[in-house]
Amino acid sequence: MSKEKTSPQRRNPALRVGAGLLAHWQVVASGVLLAGGVTGLAATYEDYCGMTDLTYAPAEVRDAIEDAAAESGFRPGVIAAQLETESHWRTGVSSHAGAQGLAQFTPETWEIWGRGGDIVDPHDSIEAQGRYLAYLKDRLQPYAENEQELMQVTLAGYNAGPGAVEEFKGVPPYGETQNYVKKISELSTTKYKTTCDPDPRFSYEELSYPIRPDN
Repeated sequence: MSKEKTSPQRRNPALRVGAGLLAHWQVVASGVLLAGGVTGLAATYEDYCGMTDLTYAPAEVRDAIEDAAAESGFRPGVIAAQLETESHWRTGVSSHAGAQGLAQFTPETWEIWGRGGDIVDPHDSIEAQGRYLAYLKDRLQPYAENEQELMQVTLAGYNAGPGAVEEFKGVPPYGETQNYVKKISELSTTKYKTTCDPDPRFSYEELSYPIRPDN
């Protein structure tokens, strides 16, 4: 009896798989290109659709807000929401406690975080805001179990002082502080959310400067 010859592919499964892939190389290549194309389109859309959380923030301080966000570790929309809550974008506003400027620093706190800047200068104020938030975030991290809670206790520390957060091991039960944290959280997820389609309910903000009498 004659022996039937066995092809190399039948003797070696690896060769058989390789031969199959070569035979269908066009299908495989098309799949790879298609997957790459979809990923590329998604990246392109995010890069060029205009996605931002600062659509409604005053244009002249957007760069400063971006820098403060990088310094603090919170996204720009949170920084903008806090500024609106603190001062409503009024550079010359003062609180009953003597806090001043966009980010509302008391003179005592400004001595530490202002680094020689002008407390009513919007850019100096936002820079100090970023530095102070970074400090609070690091100090109060033990009182948060996730990123959302960390944002809340940090904002509470900004409003009521870090000692109050440490005393109550979380957002203190002060009505002003709880409303403060709630308002910033809501603004950061509505007016200052990250999106390509800003909500038309909101209006564009502008900085308000104090009226100075002519010399």
